[in-house]
Amino acid sequence: MKKIFLLFLTVCLISCSDDPGKTGELTDFLPVNAGVIIQMQNPDLFFSNLRNNEFIKSNSENKSFRKLKEQLSILDYFPHNKEALLVLNAKEADSLDFTFITRNTLLPGNLDSISNKQVESIKTANGNIKRYILEEKKAFSTRIDSINILSNSRPILEKILSGETVNDNDLNTAFKAASRKKTSVLINHNRIPSFLKEILPPQFPAFSNWTVLDTDITQEKILLNGITVATDSLPRLVNVYKDVGAAQNSLAGITPVNADSFTSITFKDFKKLETNLAFLKRNTPDSLELSAAEVFRNSNEAGVISLSEGEVLAIEVLDPGSAKQSMNFEPEVVEEFRGNDIYSHPHPNAFQQLLEPLLNPKDLHFFTFLKGYVLFAESSESLKEMITSVQNDLVLANTEAYKTSSENLSSEASLLMVRNNQAGKVENDLDFTDYPLTAIQVIYQDNFAHIHSVLTKNTIVQTKGTTTQASGVKLGAALSSKPVFFRNHRTKGMDIAVQDIDNTLYLISPEGKIYWKKRLDSRILGDVQTVDILRNGRYQLAFATQNKLHIIDRDGNPVNPFPLKFRDDITQPLSVFDYGGKKDYRFVITQGNEVFMYDRKGRSVKGFTFSKTSSKITHPPKHIRIGSKDYIVIPEESGKLNILSRTGKTRVAVKENLDLTQNKWYEYQGNFISSNNSGQIINVTERGKISRNDLGLADNHRIVATEKTLVTLSDNELKIKGNSATLDFGLYTEPQIFYLNNKIYVSLTDLQANKVYLFDSNAALLPGFPVYGTSGIDLANTDKDPALELVVKGEKDEVLVYELQ
Repeated sequence: MKKIFLLFLTVCLISCSDDPGKTGELTDFLPVNAGVIIQMQNPDLFFSNLRNNEFIKSNSENKSFRKLKEQLSILDYFPHNKEALLVLNAKEADSLDFTFITRNTLLPGNLDSISNKQVESIKTANGNIKRYILEEKKAFSTRIDSINILSNSRPILEKILSGETVNDNDLNTAFKAASRKKTSVLINHNRIPSFLKEILPPQFPAFSNWTVLDTDITQEKILLNGITVATDSLPRLVNVYKDVGAAQNSLAGITPVNADSFTSITFKDFKKLETNLAFLKRNTPDSLELSAAEVFRNSNEAGVISLSEGEVLAIEVLDPGSAKQSMNFEPEVVEEFRGNDIYSHPHPNAFQQLLEPLLNPKDLHFFTFLKGYVLFAESSESLKEMITSVQNDLVLANTEAYKTSSENLSSEASLLMVRNNQAGKVENDLDFTDYPLTAIQVIYQDNFAHIHSVLTKNTIVQTKGTTTQASGVKLGAALSSKPVFFRNHRTKGMDIAVQDIDNTLYLISPEGKIYWKKRLDSRILGDVQTVDILRNGRYQLAFATQNKLHIIDRDGNPVNPFPLKFRDDITQPLSVFDYGGKKDYRFVITQGNEVFMYDRKGRSVKGFTFSKTSSKITHPPKHIRIGSKDYIVIPEESGKLNILSRTGKTRVAVKENLDLTQNKWYEYQGNFISSNNSGQIINVTERGKISRNDLGLADNHRIVATEKTLVTLSDNELKIKGNSATLDFGLYTEPQIFYLNNKIYVSLTDLQANKVYLFDSNAALLPGFPVYGTSGIDLANTDKDPALELVVKGEKDEVLVYELQ
């Protein structure tokens, strides 16, 4: 069985003058004879998510995909980050014309960097056209009012300029059903490009007039949901379900796990289905068909199961005895298998004539009764395989793959097609590794039918032990920092924020779906932090770039009055203070030796009197709370340590300059601690008393601490609360401490070996570690299950998420 969703995949596997006039709708400029229309709110973002889908990545070298990508590759030269329509018109068996309609100004980006280029203006009777030849790829563009149109066909543009465009009521209905928040694919059943027909279900071209499918793409899943539309008076396949009703699809309950596929149709009124099929085929059922129909009178479901031994027609029957009596012949037992009688059938092609083109069973020489179904098959061996699988509970409904797919489908449908991608022959050499099932569902309603299709990953890549890689998303540009989790107030879980070296900030789901990306003015300093400046439970991202303090909401929009702009460079990551946890935030900006503090409304905090240090500030100002007292710690390059009150006045006088290292200052056991170049831990009390504890740490040692936990890394020795772990020699990141579910976790990454280690408070390495990673990590519970998730940089442009069971 071939798959509807493959049309969508094939079409979309691409990376995808002049004064403005009055505004028009993009749909006003659709070329005639359109075969496929893709409606995108943000093509650039959609293509990014498409490229990161595991199934599409694994099939990027497929012949059909490569051919289509080559034909559409000129789109890569033009901006496409606004709402657009991509239209495909069939031209030849292996080629097509495309039309790209958008409000984007269609001028090639970085035209100067294209060595082989030609640009020419052409005047026509109805408007101006520009011809582009870029690296031997040709396209034409024009502008009508505020709409810009690009095509590889000049005749198409000339027809659009002359007003020759689509006028189709069914297409208008389909567009109204499309979601404006998702990418939608609209398919004209009369004009499907011939090279795409090979990957469609056999019924599809005759099924309807127009089908629209909204898309939902994550790294591991492709969901298509929409409707198919047909004029009621025309004999289209979708209309055979009119007034028939739908029932529960139960065929998976008897389909062997190694079956190639199954197709299930349901009905509450088979007589009406029979009449509609006769109208579609323009014929009158003969006596053989009428006789075969009797077995369906007391049934709600029928289907075909494809096995290696041949096809099986399964008809659900409420009463096997009545079903046997409805046959106009005396059944003859030819064999008994495991307590089931197998009968011969004298009319092997009767059901094919009755059910085509919905189902096309043929050469059904044998039948038996099994678990509420009467089964007809070409060979008795097929029936034996069915009996064995059902008796051993080795059926598709019991598999996790089918259960996972069913979560995205309705329990009742007029038509359900399920393909076992790991058992059956796969068309077009497509790679379905880790995607065991494809499911397509049709539910009829009032001259149109709902369509749902799902392709979902059912296995996850194992690392080892109980830690598994849950997702991995490629951004296309190298990451400039480690990824961090960001609280999602909508799902009550976590998303991921990360920036690449092109200064683009991304928000990504833990499943690998890119929600949005936003180009910033410069690199983010330090980590993105989570705040709630409106105090309403809706979280924002807070960070500093070279000259700005940003507060961005979850949709990527700046929160007024941010960003705050600065003339001089910001030299340290943003410090965020939340005294007492009341969300009355203080945002602290460091510029060289100067400090500036702002409140959550972007106003300078006048009560903070500290302005500058005598030498360069070496770490972001830090808020430390000991007991009921708040302290602000600011270390200087000279070795001076400033410990201030909330107002910026000296609260702890540190009377000597300290020999400080790259390590930050922490609270530990009621004191302020860091370390010096002699490998000593420096303690400063709340009264300013200084003491040193020689732990014999190496010159390049690292320390981190919480109120009760001290972690040191010296050469290859890691100590956590006095417990030791010996590591391989390597180049390690600063240890990180996480406190989750009342447990201490300590992480560090060997940047030479690309290994991430995670230890408990006893310095014991957790099961499944080390795992692959190339940066520091973030650790959190991103969803509703008890397992923790870890996010880390993988390859230079990759974000990896691991799940700890």
